[in-house]
Amino acid sequence: MFAKKALLFILIASCAALGISSCSGKKKDADLKVKTGLAARVGDLKISTEEMLRLFEELPEIQKKEFRGRDGQAKFVDQLIEENLFYLAAIDEKMDKTQEMKDRIRWITMNIIYAEYFTKKISDKITIEPKEMEDYYEAHKAELASAPIMRAQYLFTTDSLKAVDWQRRLAQGELFTKIAVKESEDKETAAAGGDVGYFNIGQYIKGIGFSDIITKAIQELDVGKASGIIHFEKGFAIVRLTEKNPPKIPSLEESRKTIEAKLRGIKAEEAYAKMIEELKKKYSTDNYVRERLDKTTRTPDELWEMAQIQADPRSRIQYYRDIVNMYPDHKNAPEALFMIGFTYAEELHDYPWARRTFDELERKYPESSMIESARWMNENMEIEHPKFESMESLQKQVDMDKTRKAEGVR
Repeated sequence: MFAKKALLFILIASCAALGISSCSGKKKDADLKVKTGLAARVGDLKISTEEMLRLFEELPEIQKKEFRGRDGQAKFVDQLIEENLFYLAAIDEKMDKTQEMKDRIRWITMNIIYAEYFTKKISDKITIEPKEMEDYYEAHKAELASAPIMRAQYLFTTDSLKAVDWQRRLAQGELFTKIAVKESEDKETAAAGGDVGYFNIGQYIKGIGFSDIITKAIQELDVGKASGIIHFEKGFAIVRLTEKNPPKIPSLEESRKTIEAKLRGIKAEEAYAKMIEELKKKYSTDNYVRERLDKTTRTPDELWEMAQIQADPRSRIQYYRDIVNMYPDHKNAPEALFMIGFTYAEELHDYPWARRTFDELERKYPESSMIESARWMNENMEIEHPKFESMESLQKQVDMDKTRKAEGVR
C-alpha cells in the first residue's frame, strides 16, 4: 500500500513542480461542485477531472484494476486527496524550501520537460516507410528467426553406478519413461517420465536448471536417441531428445511490429546524436570531471584496471573508450573496443550501438584475434544464448559453434 501511495505522490509532486493549473489554485471556491469539472479540492488545491483521469492512465495496469468502475474512481480520488494532505502539511513546514528539495524538484521538472521535448522533437517525427521494413526484413531474416525449440527426457542420480545400470538396461531395450518414473532422483520430472518440457538452447531447463554440459549433450542428439552418461554440475544424467523444432523464420507481416520497433530505435539514436551536436553548438557545456581526468592522464594499463572494477556498465564503456581513443596502438585496444560492444549487447541490450562498435573493431583492427568473437556476437546477440561470465566462456561458445558447423558441412 505504501508503494502505491508513493507512486501517486510522485505523480502529484511532478504536477506541483511544473505548476500545472489544473492541480492547484490560489483562491478558495466555496461553491465547488462535482459537475464543475473538478474531481476534488484539498484546501486551496484543486484537482480537475481531466487531471485525475490523466494520473489514472499513468498508473501501471495492475494498479488500474483496483480503481475500475465508479466506486473505484472515487477510491482513486480519495488516495489523491490523502497525498495532497501530506503535500500541504509538508509545505506548511517549509520542507520545499531546503536546498536538497529544491534540487530534487528541479531534476523532476527537468526530466518531465526533457521527455516531452524528446517525444515532440524526435520520437513523433520518426516515420518508417514500407520499403525500409522490407529491406530490413530481407537483411535480417536470421536475427528474426525464432530459436530452435527442444523437448527431452531426463534421468538423474548422484550415484554413478546407478547411471551405469540405467545405460545397460536402456541398451537392452527397457523404456526410458519406465526407468524415470520408478528410479530417477529428480522428483520434479520423474512422475512425468523424466519429461523436462520444451526449452530453447541456453535457457533454463526444468529439473536441470542452467547447464552448458547438458545443453551440449542434447544438441548432439538425434530425435529419439539417448545420450551416454553425462557427469554434470548436480551429478549424473542420461538425456533423450524427444522433439526438435527447427528455427522458424516469421513472415514479413508477422515481423512488422518487431522491425518497426528496431528501426524506430535506430532512427531515434541517430536523431538524438545529431540533436546533441546541434545543441552543443547553441549552448556552451563544460565537463569539469572529464577535464580533471584529462589533466591526470592514466596509462592504458591503469585505464584497463579501472574498467574492470566499474559496476556501472556505462562507466566501464567510457574507460574502455579512453584506451581506444588515447592509446589506439596499445595491445589492449582491440579487446577494449570489443568489450565496449560486448557491454552494449549483453548488459545494456543496446544492439545498434553494439553492432556499430563491432564493425568499428573490424575496420580498425582487422587482424585482431577478437574479430571472430565480434562476428559471432553480431550474428547471435539478439538470439537467446547462455550468459557469458567471462571472455573464456564466450570463446568456448564460439569454438563449440564452429565445431558444430564444421561437422554439419561434413
